[in-house]
Parts: sequence; C-alpha cells; structure tokens
Amino acid sequence: MESRRQHKMASLLKQTLGDIFLRDIRSHIGSGVLVSITQVRTSPDLAIARFYLSVFGSDEPQLIVDMLNTTAYEWRRKLGTELKNHLRKVPEIEFFLDDTMEYAQKMNELLNKLNDESKD
Repeated sequence: MESRRQHKMASLLKQTLGDIFLRDIRSHIGSGVLVSITQVRTSPDLAIARFYLSVFGSDEPQLIVDMLNTTAYEWRRKLGTELKNHLRKVPEIEFFLDDTMEYAQKMNELLNKLNDESKD
C-alpha cells in the first residue's frame, strides 16, 4: 500500500516527466512513436521511481524501453531541473514496459473464444 507521500510524489513525477517526454522524446526515438506513462511507483524512501510505459507505433516496444533505460541519467537530470524547487533529491529512475493492455486484449479474446465455443 502506497503512503500518501508516495502517491503525491508519483503523481508529480508522472506529470513532469510526461511534459518532458512531449517536448524532448522525438530526438531520442524518432517520430511516429508515441510513449505514454501509464503508472509510476516509488519506493517507500522515494529513492527509486519506476515508470511503466505504453509504446505505440513501434514493432519492438521493448527496444524503446531499453533505449530509455540506457539514457535514464539524462531523463533524471531533466527531471531534476524541472523539480529543483520541489525535491531535495531526484530519485533514480527505471523504465518498464506496461503490458496491461496486451494482457487485457488476450483475456478478452480468450473469453470471446470460450463464449463462441459454448454456443456451439
């Protein structure tokens, strides 16, 4: 269970990095690819922030996430610049692929398949 402080910090980090992505991500991944932050989880001591991303318009979304992880120091620096008046220390950041939508789609397909088989 997240504390109120963790929840507020996660919300602030999500909003700020989302704005940074809108402004700067094209120079890193090119055009035609959309990266959306779906969720942010912070450690209890706020030292680590895990960003879960959805990637649209790419055949290999994991490659995009891996590339963002290799440049995490740069994203952390930009985050620190934006939040210098709000944070004492900028958390280490990690990026993960959020596969919730794919999982939901597969479950929906399985349920539809079961429903079709039960009608026969």
